[in-house]
Amino acid sequence: MKNVAKVRIYPTNEQKEALSQAFGCARWLWNNLLNATNELYKETGKGLSQIGMNSRLEL
Repeated sequence: MKNVAKVRIYPTNEQKEALSQAFGCARWLWNNLLNATNELYKETGKGLSQIGMNSRLEL
């Protein structure tokens, strides 16, 4: 059996803004990669691999 601890955080306004920004970036990245995978699947019948997703992160 696993032990679980419920924790509640109370971030400051600065921390709320930073968390919101980080989650917004993560959401944008997820949606962007999902769209790229769907488009590639429509064209070729194969989705984008993990390596393909990682290569899109490089600058």
